[in-house]
Amino acid sequence: MGKENKKTLRTSIALDRKTTEMLQILVKKKNTTASEIIRRAITTYFELENARMKVTPDVTKIYTDFLSDGEHMIVDIEHWTAIWEELNEKASDRFWEIIKRTGYEHGMQYRDKGLTDVYDILRYMEVGNYFRIKIDGEGRYTLILSTHTEQRFLKTFLENLFKAQGLDVTIQEGYGKLRIIKGKGKK
Repeated sequence: MGKENKKTLRTSIALDRKTTEMLQILVKKKNTTASEIIRRAITTYFELENARMKVTPDVTKIYTDFLSDGEHMIVDIEHWTAIWEELNEKASDRFWEIIKRTGYEHGMQYRDKGLTDVYDILRYMEVGNYFRIKIDGEGRYTLILSTHTEQRFLKTFLENLFKAQGLDVTIQEGYGKLRIIKGKGKK
């Protein structure tokens, strides 16, 4: 630590080359000082770590991945429930074929991102608020759904996502829950 005065605490930090380059780009882009960029970064990190619902930097990266290219959207849970109530009642076979296909396509996309483990895939999707994961044992998970109306969609989607990756997974239905069982020993 450096010298402390009444307004600021001077400190030094060690940055690797890549981080130094990123800092220099941000200084130019934001037309500010390196100190201000670092203060903002620390403040943001602190706020995320101490939020009511903990939003870690890793979760923030997933949110950014979801939202940055306009490929995903945020939907109110009441709207989500209403949509699925209607679709579950009236959707055609063609609609469910599309869900199967998009599940398969997401399986390929997740593989390309390096997401090839059942738990890693579920953790990544959990950030989208489809469900909360409860770990029941090794390779066994219960997904507590945001609304029971999304159950058919998620089961269909996940079956095809795992199929695309060649993962041996069984999905069992409960009421508002899906049980994911990986590998051998399925019951």
